[in-house]
Amino acid sequence: MKIGIIESKDFSAIALSELSKIAEVQLWNGKDLDHFIADKDCLFIRLSIEWNNAVLSKAKALKYLCSPTTGLNHIDLNYCESNEIQVISLKGETSFLNTIRATPEHTLGLIIALLRNYAHAFIQKAEDWNRDAFKGDEIYGNTIGIIGLGRVGAILADYLHQMGAFIRFYDPNVTHDIYPQSDSIQDLIDKSQIIVLCSSYDLATGSILSHEHLDAMQNKYFVNTARAELYDETYLVQLASKHHFKGLAIDVIQNEQGNRQHLQALLDNIHNSNLIVTPHIAGATHQSMPKTELYIAQKLTQLI
Repeated sequence: MKIGIIESKDFSAIALSELSKIAEVQLWNGKDLDHFIADKDCLFIRLSIEWNNAVLSKAKALKYLCSPTTGLNHIDLNYCESNEIQVISLKGETSFLNTIRATPEHTLGLIIALLRNYAHAFIQKAEDWNRDAFKGDEIYGNTIGIIGLGRVGAILADYLHQMGAFIRFYDPNVTHDIYPQSDSIQDLIDKSQIIVLCSSYDLATGSILSHEHLDAMQNKYFVNTARAELYDETYLVQLASKHHFKGLAIDVIQNEQGNRQHLQALLDNIHNSNLIVTPHIAGATHQSMPKTELYIAQKLTQLI
């Protein structure tokens, strides 16, 4: 059996050791992907490549595709199913994922950064020392609406609750004994000053935030560390360019493996608005990534 590691930089040494016990492991050097994957029975991937029909069709021997992620929109799942390629991921691994706190921590950080104007308040010149120019808002006493109270949303809600925020949530698949539930996304937006998108993305469901939902966020804070496919990204960029949001923080974009034209359109406005963009780093910590890679390696080992 041959296993290929596509993005090998900082890949878990323990996971590599475990994999080497069951197969020949090769690390991709970044050149001639088609040739590298042609004879691999298993591939470990991250997010730099879109694993669509055109790419996967070159992996003639592929039986297992391992992605230490919960979101799978970078993989053509229909192709995998049709070609009997088993996708091994973190999706549904609730008990293990409760020990992974990188994404809720990053989301909390983005909320604080927006409220306190960190995008501009981290000064670089002495003449920028002006505390009155950077007055912000507090989490304490603010109403924060969370769309999607799954693992990330629930952990984040507990963090914010401990900091004195009033929490509301929208999630038709969840009930909660402490936090009040909105029966619609519109109701949640109307009753919240800060809206956080933590919902998982389902290709069948697609977008969940309409233009009207985004319109209703005027002069509110909006944070997304989930997926950009959950709304019309073009429309979001248009609103951001008009300073529609009081603050906007995103960690995800659509088609991040592509030309990123929407990203550049956002960044063109970054100097004159309360806008923070991070390059999909919510789950990327020195603690979380090795743990998830080892977990996926162990799942693979149990299947073979």
